[in-house]
Amino acid sequence: MLQRSLFILLVLLNALLLAAVLGAFGPQPLAGWMESEREPERATQQARPERFRQMKQQEGARPASPSGAARIQRVAAAPADEAAAAAQGASATQAAASAMACVEIGGFSGELVRRVADELAGAPAGAWRVEQFERREQARWWVHLPPQPSRENLQRKLGELRRRNITDVSVVSAGTPETYTVSLGLFEEREHAEHFLDNLREHGVRTAVLSDTPHALTRQWLRVRNADQALRTRLDEMRRRYGVQDMLSCA
Repeated sequence: MLQRSLFILLVLLNALLLAAVLGAFGPQPLAGWMESEREPERATQQARPERFRQMKQQEGARPASPSGAARIQRVAAAPADEAAAAAQGASATQAAASAMACVEIGGFSGELVRRVADELAGAPAGAWRVEQFERREQARWWVHLPPQPSRENLQRKLGELRRRNITDVSVVSAGTPETYTVSLGLFEEREHAEHFLDNLREHGVRTAVLSDTPHALTRQWLRVRNADQALRTRLDEMRRRYGVQDMLSCA
């Protein structure tokens, strides 16, 4: 009796299983028993293998390029940087040009120009260059000694000047009977002539006088190229020391 009951129960279970397989209880007859209430279909839809593959490719991609605005800013900044660099280079060029200049100093007599040229000799390699040249000028103011009536008086006056280290002089003879005048300097500007006369008196030359007497003369000049600021200061000191009236800029 028990065996027959078990057999009947087994037959019923097989029938129920077959009906479930054939869809008699819906496409997922065990969903309510085996799954939770959170819609298992959503997990199935989200777990699509092709989407995971796509995400992996994006993770390995290169970083995105800058935005259009950033590119425009960089392109606009580049010419500005170049302009600033060009302006800085131009300023440096102008500063270098102003640091080195051409200077002319004159006019000298023959003996004095040689003395000044000797002082400027021995420049280092690549430093300043000194050129000597002549310039025809018209001088109005003449510093000189009064005319001497004889050669003996002339020689005595020249000896007194040499003892005072004044050797840049010339002798002018004229008149009948002949007289001799010691010329000490010719100047275009009265102010320069008076300054030179004051220097002579400080050295003990008390008899020198200043005359308004135009003279055409040729004087010696020095042109100094590549003169830096220190050399220009030195040239100005030499100009004042030797009583030279002019120091000019040149090309």
